[in-house]
Amino acid sequence: MTATIENLSATEIEYTSAAPATAGVQAPCDPAVSTRCLVKRYRDGTEANRGIDLDVRRGEVVAILGPNGAGKTTFLRQLTTELKPTSGSISVFGVDAIAEPDRARRLMGITPQEAGVFETLTVQEHFELFARLKRLSKREAREGAREVIAELGLSNEIHKRVGALSGGQRRRILIGLALLGRPPLLILDEPTTGLDPSSRCAVWGVIRRAVADGATVILSTHYLEEAERLSDRIGVIKSGSLIALGTLEELLERVNRSYRLSYRDPFDPAGDLRVRHYSSFAQAQQHIARELLTEYSIARATLQDVYFALTGEPFDQDETEVSEVTR
Repeated sequence: MTATIENLSATEIEYTSAAPATAGVQAPCDPAVSTRCLVKRYRDGTEANRGIDLDVRRGEVVAILGPNGAGKTTFLRQLTTELKPTSGSISVFGVDAIAEPDRARRLMGITPQEAGVFETLTVQEHFELFARLKRLSKREAREGAREVIAELGLSNEIHKRVGALSGGQRRRILIGLALLGRPPLLILDEPTTGLDPSSRCAVWGVIRRAVADGATVILSTHYLEEAERLSDRIGVIKSGSLIALGTLEELLERVNRSYRLSYRDPFDPAGDLRVRHYSSFAQAQQHIARELLTEYSIARATLQDVYFALTGEPFDQDETEVSEVTR
């Protein structure tokens, strides 16, 4: 190998040096992660997080959504102990993450939003190096590296230098580093950003398998479909505050007019598409009958609608998929 532990920056070691551990994990009834009144205030007075209270149950996936600059990454960086809160508390499997950050990090696998890779190492060497940083034995590092490489669909690139890989393949490597050692908590900051749809689905499969093996996952994402398909509960952060948290169905209940009728005027078929919202399916049907519509679609409220209702900002249409029942 051409890279050694001595070559690593402090930030890279902070993200990767946690050893797999279960010491300190409390009874199953306790939450995996608990924050209380979490505040992060910077020197210029900016409050990136404002009193966030959150309990994440063991074995669940919680997705965090929010506009750019809302405080999502700041929140995750406090959970991973990279940033120290201004006030409040963080517990990770019963470990005080503020008082004992090293002990808490041993329970985590982390994929930061941005991180570098060692371009001169092969894929195999890269994973083995970071597995050794997590204090796995040589045999465990070799076996764990090959297992994660296969899960991420990188087996054909195992002997390629990382510098020769595509951006999406490098992103998969960063995700794989979090999985090494099978930590009980995965904290993933926008793990699939930049991946093509096929690679994204492959990563979803890896995350699902980790959860099936007992892992708890907290992730931020810019993809509504990702939040819908992967998560048990979805949280929304706006202006540093956690303004909503619940299952998809619970969040959908917060949209008052939850049925969207899209149609064109039957007497002006070349005209603009019209959209109306109704509180019930029956109300939408009444409009259809009254206007003698023959071409229309009725869709139930989506997470995109919830997001707009909560934040006042639309989600990027290019990153969402809307499923409609069309007649």
